[in-house]
Amino acid sequence: MTAEEPENRSSATVEHAMNQVLQAERGAEQAVEACERDAVKIRQAAQLRANHIARRTNERLAICHMRCNGKLTRELRELEHTAAASLTSESTCQLDETALTSVVEALALTLTGVIPAGNPPRDP
Repeated sequence: MTAEEPENRSSATVEHAMNQVLQAERGAEQAVEACERDAVKIRQAAQLRANHIARRTNERLAICHMRCNGKLTRELRELEHTAAASLTSESTCQLDETALTSVVEALALTLTGVIPAGNPPRDP
C-alpha cells in the first residue's frame, strides 16, 4: 500500500459524507416546500369552509328574522283587534245608581274637608 491510498480513501469518505449532507439538505428543503404547499391548500380549504359556514349562518339568521317579524306582526294585529273589540263593547265596570251616588257623596265630603282623605264613610 502506498501513502496515497489512505489519503484517497479519506478523501472519498469525506466526499461521500459531503454528498450525503447535501442530499439531506435538498431533501429537507423539498420537505419544507411540500409542507408549505400543503399548509396553503389546508388554509384555502379552511377559508372556503368558513365562508360557506358564514353564508349559511347569515341565511339562517335572515329566516329567523323573517319568522320573528311575521309572528310579531300577527301578534300586533291580534292585540289591535282585541283592543278595538274591547273599545266597542260595553264597559265592564258598571255602577248602579245607589253606588254611584254614594261614591259621589264621599268624594264631595272628602274634597270639602268634612271627611279626611283615606277615611271613606261607612255604610250605616
